[in-house]
Amino acid sequence: MADKKLDPRVIKTRTNLRHALVYLMQNEKIDNISVQKITETAHITRGTFYLHYKDKKDFVQKAMDEIINEFFDSVMIDSANIVDGRVIRVMSLNKAFDYIEKNSDIFTILLDRAQNNNFYRQLYQRLTDEMISFVKEMGDDLDDLEVPMKVQIAFTASAMLGLIAQWLNNGLIYTSKYMTKTVSKILNRFESTGMLLPSFFDDELRSSLTI
Repeated sequence: MADKKLDPRVIKTRTNLRHALVYLMQNEKIDNISVQKITETAHITRGTFYLHYKDKKDFVQKAMDEIINEFFDSVMIDSANIVDGRVIRVMSLNKAFDYIEKNSDIFTILLDRAQNNNFYRQLYQRLTDEMISFVKEMGDDLDDLEVPMKVQIAFTASAMLGLIAQWLNNGLIYTSKYMTKTVSKILNRFESTGMLLPSFFDDELRSSLTI
C-alpha cells in the first residue's frame, strides 16, 4: 500500500482520525459527526486535519478506502494455480475470518447496512472486482455458462458478506476457525458441482476437510 512510503507520523495521524470516526459511529450517524468531534476524539487539531483532507466527505471516503485496502492486502494470497506463467490470487478464508474477528469493532459498525450502506456497497464492489479478475486470470468465459458468471459472482459476494454481517451481529458466537471450516465445507459442495468461484476462496484447511 502507498501508506508504507509515508512518514510514520502521517500514518499515525490518519490512523487516529480513522479510529476516532469509527468510535463516534458507534453512537451517531455519520451525517451527524462533525470534523470538530472527529478531531477532538482523535486529539488532533483541525489545522492538522485539513493538512490531510479537503473536508469531512474526503476524509470519510479515504478512511473507508483504507479500511477496505488493508483488509484485502491482508487476506489475498498466491494460490497454487499458475496459468500461462501467472500466479493466481485468491482469498484466504482463514485470514479473512481471523482479520474480521480481530477487527470486529470496526466491521460490526461498518457492515450495518441501515447505518453505513455506502461502506457495504464499496466492499461488495471490491469483492466482486477481485472475483472477476480471478475468473479472467483463470481464462474462463464470463457469459458462456449454464449459470452466467455474473450471476454466480453476485450470489457468492452477497452470501459471503451477508454471512459475515450476521456473524458479527450475533456477537461472534463462533470462532474464526469454526467459520472457516464451516464455509469451506459449503464451498467444497458447490465446487463438486463444477462451479468455479469456490476456488477463489482458499486456505490451508480446505484440502484437508472431509464433508
